[in-house]
Amino acid sequence: MKNHPHRPSRVGIDIPWPCITLLSFSFLALFLASCSSMGPRTIPPDGFNYNQRIADQENEQMLLNIVRLRYLEMPRFLNVASVISQYSRSGSAGIGGDFNSTRSLVGNTGASWSDRPTITYTPMSGQAFAQSLLTPLPPAVVFFLIQSGWSAERLMRLTNSMINGLHNELGTPGERRQEDPEFRELLKVIHSLQREGALGMHFNGDWPKVDVDIVLPENPRTDSIHQAVTRFKEILGLDPDKHIFDIEYGVVREHPNHIVVQTHSILEMLSNISWYIDVPEAHIAEGRTYSTFFPDDPDLIHIHVSPNRPEDAFLSIQYRDYWYYIDDRDAKSKNTFSVMEILMSMANDGSGSVGPLISIGN
Repeated sequence: MKNHPHRPSRVGIDIPWPCITLLSFSFLALFLASCSSMGPRTIPPDGFNYNQRIADQENEQMLLNIVRLRYLEMPRFLNVASVISQYSRSGSAGIGGDFNSTRSLVGNTGASWSDRPTITYTPMSGQAFAQSLLTPLPPAVVFFLIQSGWSAERLMRLTNSMINGLHNELGTPGERRQEDPEFRELLKVIHSLQREGALGMHFNGDWPKVDVDIVLPENPRTDSIHQAVTRFKEILGLDPDKHIFDIEYGVVREHPNHIVVQTHSILEMLSNISWYIDVPEAHIAEGRTYSTFFPDDPDLIHIHVSPNRPEDAFLSIQYRDYWYYIDDRDAKSKNTFSVMEILMSMANDGSGSVGPLISIGN
């Protein structure tokens, strides 16, 4: 609760008392009139402040849960369900003095207002937890983001376990492996097609049941695009004479010109990333966690650890007496973390969505 008092003012002067009376009540009237529309006028600054703080809370919560997963602990998510900000104001004015002798009067005025925010949090559990965190991401979600301009290479490293039998890297201790060389080459080819504007897509159906097709140019306009299209089909074992390919979720390809994608769930994605982060060597030696996974391409994300609070951090949290953070100068890690937040929002079933900001004044 924020209180913003105005100290009462006292004035002793030898002027006709009607003037002080008029001034005192005029001030009070002006103050109350200015507060009559306090609610609407507070929406822009308060809306921005709550927006920023909720965003910070969500980012810190995701980083905290990544660190928890690294220490083999269960993640916990709290969603902001509603924000209600209540305002109140009050004012007073009075006069007093000796009218028979000195005609000296004393005037006093006072005013105050207060802000009482109420924020409701909803823990993610039960069906919401299973649907948001344990369900594999639909391929349509990934390709929606690729079509929106996000890096195909970064998205597919984050979200894909396997494409047409080609395996992505995996950092969890039980299944630790580097990516297949063909998988890495495929991502570079897809990135090249995206950069050249040659990676087309068709979306059919209503959300969440959306079918996705990849559409490649029949007559590439440059040699580099032609080479990328040819190599794309070779790596995935597709018909070189076709240019439209269905994308479906699965492990085994049943149709020769389908692209079968096995995606991670949000929890799998966060768990995998947790094994990339730095941790104190003493914690590994003492058996508090397992060793760090070092992928062949380390540019996906880098989360640092320090015994002291970092000075130039994009995001930081304190856990087990250490600070875990992303450096503000590390654009690639910030990009990856933003993609993870978007995927988390898209996977959310809506039960934890932020309600309206309601301003109540009296």
